Amino acid sequence: MITIDDATAARAAGGLALLGGLLYLAGLLLDVVTLFRFPDDAARTAVHAVVGLLLATALLPGGVLLLRRDPLGRLGCIVGSATAIVATLTSLLLSATGLASLDVGGPGGLVAGGVLALLVVLPPAVATLALAISAPAARWCGLPRFERQA
Repeated sequence: MITIDDATAARAAGGLALLGGLLYLAGLLLDVVTLFRFPDDAARTAVHAVVGLLLATALLPGGVLLLRRDPLGRLGCIVGSATAIVATLTSLLLSATGLASLDVGGPGGLVAGGVLALLVVLPPAVATLALAISAPAARWCGLPRFERQA
């Protein structure tokens, strides 16, 4: 069994949340540019921008607050990473069923993009979620100790 100390778990979760939040913030900025550059695709881009805004506003403050030992930071990391997982899986499902459309110049281009997003987004989001919900991260924030019952 692998054990991890409180500071390592919380700092890793906080760092991953900050990196994820920066990634979604960059995506949000690109969505804003896309809204002005390609107004015909405004509906899809607006939905993507709202999701990016939601994720950035959960992960960035969550990561900072978790590093400052604030229990709200832990909650932000949990909510943000869980939302990132759901959003990625929803995007993959929509693209696989053909409900989302984007002409990328070849058959299955959007589905391939969805799989790539799954491989890029899912591992750090799952790691952030696992670390943020862990007992060491809870102890780092000063929450009551979680003891195993024998």
